[in-house]
Amino acid sequence: MKTTAKTALKTGSNMVAGGIANEAIDELFTDTEQEISLNSLHQELQTQISISIEKGSKKGFLFFIDDLDRINPPVAVQILELLKNIFDLEHCIFILAIDYDVVVKGLEPKFGKKTQENEREFRSFFEKIIQLPFTMPVGQYQVNNLILNGLNSLSYFDNSEIPEKEKEEIVEISNLTVGSNPRAIKRLLNSLSLVKNISRSVANEHKLTLVEEIINIGVFSIQISYPYVHKVLERYPDFTQWNSEVIEEFKLDIIDKEKKEQLEKSEFFNDEWEQVLYQICQKDKFLSNRAMSISRLLNLINNIIERYTKEVEKSNGETDVISLEEAMRSAIEVSSVTSYSDNEEEAAQIKEIHRSSYLKSLRGKIYNNLINTAKENDIEIDYIQKGVRSVLRFRVKKGDGWDGLHFELVIGSKYYLIKAGFQVWHYIKSVTNDFQKNLDTELAQKVNARERYESAMQNVEILKTKLPEKTEIRHWIQTNYGDNSVCFRIEKQINDAWAFLEDDEALDTFVKNVVDLLVATKEIKVIDVKD
Repeated sequence: MKTTAKTALKTGSNMVAGGIANEAIDELFTDTEQEISLNSLHQELQTQISISIEKGSKKGFLFFIDDLDRINPPVAVQILELLKNIFDLEHCIFILAIDYDVVVKGLEPKFGKKTQENEREFRSFFEKIIQLPFTMPVGQYQVNNLILNGLNSLSYFDNSEIPEKEKEEIVEISNLTVGSNPRAIKRLLNSLSLVKNISRSVANEHKLTLVEEIINIGVFSIQISYPYVHKVLERYPDFTQWNSEVIEEFKLDIIDKEKKEQLEKSEFFNDEWEQVLYQICQKDKFLSNRAMSISRLLNLINNIIERYTKEVEKSNGETDVISLEEAMRSAIEVSSVTSYSDNEEEAAQIKEIHRSSYLKSLRGKIYNNLINTAKENDIEIDYIQKGVRSVLRFRVKKGDGWDGLHFELVIGSKYYLIKAGFQVWHYIKSVTNDFQKNLDTELAQKVNARERYESAMQNVEILKTKLPEKTEIRHWIQTNYGDNSVCFRIEKQINDAWAFLEDDEALDTFVKNVVDLLVATKEIKVIDVKD
């Protein structure tokens, strides 16, 4: 008490009297070594304030007290109880910025948990201290203008060139992540400004599309608001494929049968990946409370990619189609500029590989071999990608159209993965949520969709038995705008990414495995028929 009172007295007196009271106060404490009472503190402060006012230099004093809610709640309450003894000083106004809930937490040791029965006691504490309560209208900030004008001021993209639909999506992303908190929005804008300036200072052969820019905003917003979800996305960027592997990797709690049935009735958690998201959110109370918003956010991002894909298909075929995994991985790589890892070994490994440079080197190593090996098997592959960032994109001729063939480098905590994947878009109509049932629809039967699919899957199962060690084939069904698309991917686990590029035998084997997968699934293609 003695030290606190002395410090407060010297600080207050110093403010109003320009330092003239310091010696008197030191003498009061050092000569007599007696404890100054709060009354003496109050009296001395009032005297110095009155002297200052009488000199005519000031009309009064405003004291701003902030950040009390950033310290331990019981300590914040103790400080308030001390400060209330000087709140009635004449010519003074004290303005406190504090979170009511923090004070309530600090009063629990005194009054117990807040209930309807003792709520009055909590309010009485405030009423004895605060004469005029005022709640900042946080929810009334014009977030739409705040985020859009902020992006415009960064020249992130020109506001006038953004269609209204995309503006609405940017605002919705903001609402589902940083919300109406100006401080969080400012942090988001600072992060985007940083990466924008970096990209401008480096020769960049790939100009981002509007959709990619929006996905970047989404990923940065997730990084700021939901860092644990961002951590999962770093390992598994295609969130629509989250499954038991993610549950095992992140040691998520298993949901019981009853809870699973409840989730399946919800539009936000009826898919497998959404249920994995729900399990992820149970790791943290804050995430648990925001689980529905996070599900809406990820579904929004997926819908943005699907809409873009559909627009590209209509305009110029599938040449520039970007997959969800590609878009997310690219955005996550950009966001890594403002992230950190709590695992030093993993962080060091991440910094070791620059994906764009690596994939360009991979292209040089496999280009001729891939195209020639495919040609020997009556498969046409070409390459028209303008710039390489996080994905190396070839394309495969299928009937009258083309399917993308994408190569990626995935950096794990213990090893690297070289992935080569392709997707047969719009294989059949998605009449129901069950792909097997869709194979039996009249339209699917007209093109022998089931027979061709099952024949291809038999070929894939045979191919799996011939793959070298640490090489796997993955397969899944994806729904895009009312159609089922069939996806395949071959993955090669390697310990040294750069050494792999120098191993001609390993590269030849991997290229052969990729072509073998294309051959095995050759009959999975779109066949147009009249309804």
